[in-house]
Order: sequence, then C-alpha cells, then structure tokens
Amino acid sequence: MIDCRSVFPYMPSRRWARRLGVPMAVAMVALAPGPAAAQECPTAKSGAHGFVVERNEQQKSDVFHADQGVVRTVMRYDGKTVLETTQFEGLFQLDRLDRGRRTTYEPRSDLKALFPLKPGQQANAKFISQAEGSYGRLYVELAVKQREDMYIGPCKYPVLRIERSESRSAAPPTFAYTEFYSPELKLIVGREYKKPDGRTELIKFDRIYPIKN
Repeated sequence: MIDCRSVFPYMPSRRWARRLGVPMAVAMVALAPGPAAAQECPTAKSGAHGFVVERNEQQKSDVFHADQGVVRTVMRYDGKTVLETTQFEGLFQLDRLDRGRRTTYEPRSDLKALFPLKPGQQANAKFISQAEGSYGRLYVELAVKQREDMYIGPCKYPVLRIERSESRSAAPPTFAYTEFYSPELKLIVGREYKKPDGRTELIKFDRIYPIKN
C-alpha cells in the first residue's frame, strides 16, 4: 500500500481532502484566471525569503528554498503545526516530521542528475527509509509529461504534469497519482487522483503569497 502523504507532504490524501472540505468545484474555480495586479505572486527569488501556500483558511504551508536544491516546508492546520519536511527540489522527501513521528529517506540515487526535468523524461530514484528504528525501501518512477499553466488564485505558473509510480517492496512500481510540479517554486501545486469510475479529482492550492519579513 502506497503512503501518498510520504511523497506529498502538504497535499493531503483524498481522505484528508474530504475532512478539510475541499470540493472539486472549488478546485476547478481556482483554475480560472484572474487579475494578479492586486496580489504579489511569489517567484523563484521569493523562495529564499519564503512564501505561503493555502487551501481553505485552515491549512497553511510555509515554503523555504535553501542551498543545494533543499526545500523546507512547515504545514499548519488551524494554527497548529502538524507536518514539517525537508525535500530535494520539492519532489523527493528527505525528512518528514508528521505529528511528532519522524521518517527519513536516504537517497540511493544521484538526485541532482535528474534535474532540470524535461517533458518526455523518465526519472527514477531509490531510497532507504527509517522510522522509529525500522528500515524500509522506496522506489519512485516519474514520467514527465507536457508543460501547461496552472493558477493558484490569480497567480499563473508553468507546471510539468508528472505521473508518479511507487513501490515500497521488491514489486515493480505502480501508478499512484499525477502531480503538477512548478520548477520555479520547487513545489507540487496540485495532485490529480483517478477514481474507480474512471473520473479524476484535482486537489490543489487556492492561494499563494510571499512571507513579509
């Protein structure tokens, strides 16, 4: 069984999405373009100083770009910190502190060699995981598809559509979900799930803004 949250720290699973009250209609409305003049949209330069992404008013995540491709996030729900992560380029988790439970992911692949991602690319990465003294494995396959634009509120960003497959055993990776990744923000801004009836469900952020220092 794939733990979706282990590779997408601030986008909850479908169960979390229902608990947070994120109907599909709201997500689709958020895709519609709007005037960005009234809002300062974060850029790659904003990452060093930090920016915030929100879904509804309860969930807020602070995102910071560090050196060597490291991205740090702090997610709060109703003002309470529930998740902190350290990631590589915003796509691969290295450390995860989820309500006091820490999981680390030690790369067994050269992650730097995978970037920058390009449409048509197949990217593979292996990790050794550790949580509470227990060891495991994680194998990730990314199929990078086309570029497209996605809105977070009035802010428009070019994103890559990425199909993610995973395995936590010796079995071959299986499809997990589709991610919409912003290379500029080093952030997965949305995730698309396939439902049993063949329909898809998009969960995404609905607001983004810089952290004012």
